[in-house]
Amino acid sequence: MAELAYTLDDLTCASCGTTDSLWIYPVRALVECRECGTKAAMIPDQADEFEGER
Repeated sequence: MAELAYTLDDLTCASCGTTDSLWIYPVRALVECRECGTKAAMIPDQADEFEGER
């Protein structure tokens, strides 16, 4: 099964400085630079999940 990933347009990698090379994997909560391979963990905003349940 293919994993869903999306590009993060107009963002620059902090490690290598390449623009438009960041991909986000929402299921894994991971952001990866396809140019240099640097990975960063994502912290989901809990408020977005319960926006309508206040």
